[in-house]
Amino acid sequence: MHLLWLKRDLRLADHAALHYAAQQGAAVLPVYIIEPDYWQQPDTSLRHWAFICSALEQLQQQFSALGQPLLVFYGAASRVFRQLTEQFPITAVYSHEETGNLWSYQRDLAVEKLWHELAIPWHQYRQFAVFRRLADRDLWFKQADEWLTQPLFPIPKQLPFITAANWQAPLQWPIRSKDLPLCQSPQQAAALSNTLQSFLTNRVKSYRGGISYASKAPQACSRLSPYLSYGLLSMRQLQQQAWQQRKTTEHENQQRGLDAFYSRLRWHCHFMQKLEDEPELEMRNLHRGFDGMRENDFSAVLFQAWATGQTGYPMIDAAMRSLLATGWLHFRARAMLVAFACYHLWLHWRPVALHLARCFVDYEPGIHYPQIQMQAGTTGINPNRMYNPVKQSIQKDPEGKFIRHWLPELQQVPDGWLHQPWLLNRQQQQQYVCRLDIDYPAPVVPHEQAIKLARQRLKHWLQQHQTDWKEQKQRIVRKHASRKRPTTRSKPISRKQLALFND
Repeated sequence: MHLLWLKRDLRLADHAALHYAAQQGAAVLPVYIIEPDYWQQPDTSLRHWAFICSALEQLQQQFSALGQPLLVFYGAASRVFRQLTEQFPITAVYSHEETGNLWSYQRDLAVEKLWHELAIPWHQYRQFAVFRRLADRDLWFKQADEWLTQPLFPIPKQLPFITAANWQAPLQWPIRSKDLPLCQSPQQAAALSNTLQSFLTNRVKSYRGGISYASKAPQACSRLSPYLSYGLLSMRQLQQQAWQQRKTTEHENQQRGLDAFYSRLRWHCHFMQKLEDEPELEMRNLHRGFDGMRENDFSAVLFQAWATGQTGYPMIDAAMRSLLATGWLHFRARAMLVAFACYHLWLHWRPVALHLARCFVDYEPGIHYPQIQMQAGTTGINPNRMYNPVKQSIQKDPEGKFIRHWLPELQQVPDGWLHQPWLLNRQQQQQYVCRLDIDYPAPVVPHEQAIKLARQRLKHWLQQHQTDWKEQKQRIVRKHASRKRPTTRSKPISRKQLALFND
């Protein structure tokens, strides 16, 4: 009997572990484990479970259609697996290679030790273009291309029936409570296919420009990120479908949108490779020269204002309140939230990252932490991106549709004042029902002074901490920087990497 351990790969299509487990001719025992210690981690939240639980219910139906129920257990993985080996004649274990948070990395080490002790082989397969024990990035693009273009794995026609005696329905944790805003939830296979097709054939036409604009992004973006994060959708399948659509379309805007989308799918795997290569970057600065720069200046008051959308900057507050309510946010707003927290408010990126991780339904550790550090300026190889919240507000939401939707207290403020309501005089505040610090907060920090102070702090820090600075930077470039050709010497990172946050 072969045990199939499902983690962040909740699908049947293009599932390497399922394919190889079923191909051997032995019975397959599909198992998912609800691990209580995982749900105690500071980067997990109920909205993550809401998505996963719904996905498990759908997956149960899909496995039942193949003739074998999905077994769901509750407990520590090592303990559950040891018990399963006492109940079933397990001869091999199959799963995907998970690039998760540090807890999951340490969990996998403990599970590996168990299988070694029991002399049961554990076969792991790629879910993304991420390669373990990668020495450097010289050949990564070539390896990624080779893997992403390989044929997809078919869904097995059936799985031999074992037993339903140990089946446990997913625990009835509350998926939605009165305190949890409605968030994106998994769609049935047909509906997900429709969402994918509507994007590749129609919505992608406005992708290239629309994803930066607050009111356009919900439609212009693919909205497929949660399905990739929890493995309901295969990265290879999505990338190959996008490429096929690109080859067949003659619509110029569709071509441009598909080109941009295809490129971002590649960056998805590029960033996941960073966490795979250096799991500790979830906890510490990628460039250790920044250690201590922000840790001692943390303000709980400023963090609370930022985390609840009460900073006094309309675009920042609207973005945060939108995220709190929906669990999703377009890429430019994500970047602005991090940059504002780390530069204007001088907050350390770690609590910022944890708050956002709990909010994002599509939380993917391999993308989340490298991106957070990139915006916080602690990688040592990326420029410091300090967004002007007023300029971004005027450019990305000129008519104020997004702001007014999420900040109803600013409904009556005219467009000319909407992006800077603190400039209203007392009479205007009364007229537009926008009294500062009563109806809407005054800015928690003045923009120009805050950015000036941030630049001074950075300059002073860099002047005081030059020991081994270049050596560390060269190490980071060799290990993490993107490049399409091998290099034997240190060189500046390609500015193409900044495309993730450029229009």
